[in-house]
Amino acid sequence: MANEKYGKFGIASNQLEAAIGMFVGGRDRFSVITLAGAADAIFMALVLKAGKVPFVDYARKVQEVHSGVTPSRGKYATHINNALSINALKHMDPEDDDFVELDVEQCAIGAILKAVVNYKELVGHEPDFIKAFLAWTWQNLDGRKIIENYENRSAKLR
Repeated sequence: MANEKYGKFGIASNQLEAAIGMFVGGRDRFSVITLAGAADAIFMALVLKAGKVPFVDYARKVQEVHSGVTPSRGKYATHINNALSINALKHMDPEDDDFVELDVEQCAIGAILKAVVNYKELVGHEPDFIKAFLAWTWQNLDGRKIIENYENRSAKLR
């Protein structure tokens, strides 16, 4: 078999689609987190390369509004990945504990949503696999409250 060339956006899209498929299918949440985290790393780089605003910059703005301090992009991206246990599930440094404590369901949702935001920033719309995830969140979480909170926070950032 010969090597073939694959675009980074296509790779990340496949990773995100696989993560969402596993998630809505009730399968391995640990793999969901790592796949969504890997997809998001690519999407974020592509968003920055395109001169657009990545999810982490929105999160930095929220932090600035709440604390008056704007953290660096790199440090805040690491902070978010640590909060979602993305780094803990992908790496094992010599000083790390053999166990990871996390809310696997919430971390999976967060990892997917972070990647979805960057995906949408790149293309401006949601394909069917993202719509399926958003429908899952609406049905299984309090969809109306999420939208209300989103609209309230968005208004504060403007």
